[in-house]
Amino acid sequence: MDTARRRIVRAGKDDRGYQRLLAAPGEPHVVREDLAAAAPGRGDTRVSVLAFAHLSDLHVMDAQSPTRVEFLERHADPDSLHRQQVPAVGTYRPQEMFTTHVAEAMVRAVNDVPTPLAFAISTGDATDACQANELRNYLAVLDGGTVRPGSGDPNRWEGVHASDPATYDTRYWHPDGTPEGCADDLPRAAYGYPTAPGALAAAAKPFQANGLSMPWYAVHGNHDNMVQGTVPPTVELARATVGTRKAVGLPEGADELGLLLGLASAQPSAVAALAKSPMVSVTADPERRHVTRTEWVAEHLRSDGKPRGHGFGDDNVADGTAYYAFDSGVVRGLVLDTVNPHGHWEGSLDLAQFEWLEDQLRAGSRRHLAEDGSLVDQPDATDRLFVLFSHHPLDSLVNDNGSGRLLAEPMLRLLLRFPNVVLWVNGHTHTNTVRCHRRAENAVLPGGFWQVTTASHIDWPQQARVVELLDNRDGSLSIVGTVLDHVGPLAWTGEADPIALAALSRELAANYWQTRDNAARESIGAGTPSDRNVELLLPHPFG
Repeated sequence: MDTARRRIVRAGKDDRGYQRLLAAPGEPHVVREDLAAAAPGRGDTRVSVLAFAHLSDLHVMDAQSPTRVEFLERHADPDSLHRQQVPAVGTYRPQEMFTTHVAEAMVRAVNDVPTPLAFAISTGDATDACQANELRNYLAVLDGGTVRPGSGDPNRWEGVHASDPATYDTRYWHPDGTPEGCADDLPRAAYGYPTAPGALAAAAKPFQANGLSMPWYAVHGNHDNMVQGTVPPTVELARATVGTRKAVGLPEGADELGLLLGLASAQPSAVAALAKSPMVSVTADPERRHVTRTEWVAEHLRSDGKPRGHGFGDDNVADGTAYYAFDSGVVRGLVLDTVNPHGHWEGSLDLAQFEWLEDQLRAGSRRHLAEDGSLVDQPDATDRLFVLFSHHPLDSLVNDNGSGRLLAEPMLRLLLRFPNVVLWVNGHTHTNTVRCHRRAENAVLPGGFWQVTTASHIDWPQQARVVELLDNRDGSLSIVGTVLDHVGPLAWTGEADPIALAALSRELAANYWQTRDNAARESIGAGTPSDRNVELLLPHPFG
């Protein structure tokens, strides 16, 4: 359901602050004239140039994986001594076992969009920890096929969410309730989370996914390449991921804050220190093996979906790259790989890719600005409208780990030299955000480009976006973005099917305790009205 017709919002709080969800009136499109003025009657004769669906940050997850470090998350809880230094961690969420079900509910929402869509695109972090079973399930959801969310022992849940007295920890939500002789977990006792008997068993059951009814393209994200989206896989981590031992706490006597900050920056010494953590036994599973970037790309080429490779080609496998171009009418999509393989969750580009990007922009621009700001004419070039796709937004291109990495400043300078760049679509932040990047007032060419960042499927509000590029036939373009909710109902009523579990996931995400004491929490994830349903004006670069 598109949010121009109906929004899903939080209801009033109960005595422990928990909020159910309810339907609210739709939200109109905010017209943003940051780059061009809206002419009266522009909708009378305008034509659609391109419409597509934007999905991002599915985080299809093996929630029972031995190398998940859920115990780190509590250091960002409201009562943590380290919350000021570590305001967010991201290694545990109460709804994390339902990621495949949310993705399925979103696929059905995209398939129901009445506007004809040329394609859908998933802008990275499709998986959570670069595991082969996560990759298989993400492709099965988007292509259509059998999804197998469970791992390890097929007869019991071995993750931290199980109500097993041997591993029970009150910091985690346990949908099946409290084991005999144990205290109620904090999510239920302190924060009002419900008991949901049977939901955990239902989460592990295989199901048949519908698949997108249109071609779809893929973008590489940091969680697709690294453990917890931060740490490059090592031999030791690879062995642990398919093995029988799972860490459940920090090593005895560890410097908690130092270790947390070290893990956040992917310091090898901090990662190695976790080997001394207290452990529990789990069932080994070879399907959890880590995949490299090349293997991640190659698996898309083995997919049955369309187009072949979902944008990736044989040259990407041969070269070990994950960037490419594709055409849809007059629009050329430029898909970037902003993942820094040296570690850390923020992004950057390698020099070869940056040079490829500039070559692509030159080839599709009859005029652009030289580095000194003068106008360059290329009358033999064929003009294209450029839409960029990446996982990281511009202000996240700050990761200079490694050598020769290109960051935000040179990237912005390059894009502003080419007026045919009209839109940059991305994810990573899990928040709906819309920003404009304007050329200098004294520039030879006016305008700039828009950046549209769409929320995730794992965190509140679990949304996607439909984006349509329109030629207003008056010397301007409009980019109309409409936020999309998945088809899960407002509340879980006990059913075990994927759509019902997606509803439970959204409600749990809406109540996450780490954002409850944040005065601006309504804008966390959802963004502001000017970041959601929008019409974005800019000058038509072809005149």
